[in-house]
Amino acid sequence: MKCSHVEFPNSATKRLKQCRTPLRKKISLNNSISIIPELIYLVLSIQQQLSSMFKRPGFEELLWHWTRHSIIDNVLSDIYDGQIWKNLKESSEQGSNNFFQPDKADAHLELMINLDWFQPYEGMIYSTGVIYAVICNLPWDVRFKPENVLILGILPGLDEVKLHKVNHYLSPIITELESLWEGVNLNCTNECPNGKDIRVALIIALCDIPGA
Repeated sequence: MKCSHVEFPNSATKRLKQCRTPLRKKISLNNSISIIPELIYLVLSIQQQLSSMFKRPGFEELLWHWTRHSIIDNVLSDIYDGQIWKNLKESSEQGSNNFFQPDKADAHLELMINLDWFQPYEGMIYSTGVIYAVICNLPWDVRFKPENVLILGILPGLDEVKLHKVNHYLSPIITELESLWEGVNLNCTNECPNGKDIRVALIIALCDIPGA
């Protein structure tokens, strides 16, 4: 099986040429031949991770933190002081309400996304990338704790993905984010055993220059 992806499907000047890179390879295992994927790209469900977080005691209370944030004139101490947090609308319709409102503090979430690379092994050159996000509604001192970080995707090695190919890895993540922007239902949370409707907005990418 080979990749059928077309890099520029809407181009009027380029031929619609498929990638045709092999997607699987044969390996010898226990005196037999097995066919395995050439690379594995792990994508984790954002909604499932949020569902697990919302079932933790105290998590929803932490999401109300920003409503008690003290505002000091001309001081930007956190994202809540910025114009996007103050002015982002629920929709593009004229007269739409602000997305971030105190009465929806635990139902309208803002994500900050990041892409970074690390070396998982010692003594060899092997780079693995992680796309992750944090929930900016949470207080700064717990926002980046492992239990509050959303793992969106784990990029395969051996080398860092070339910049023009990063969008391919982002594609399934963006698809789910579009659904989360429209709104989803969590069937059970710690404070709402009968379920809660939430919406999610991705408004910040915080990366170094290659990641951005």
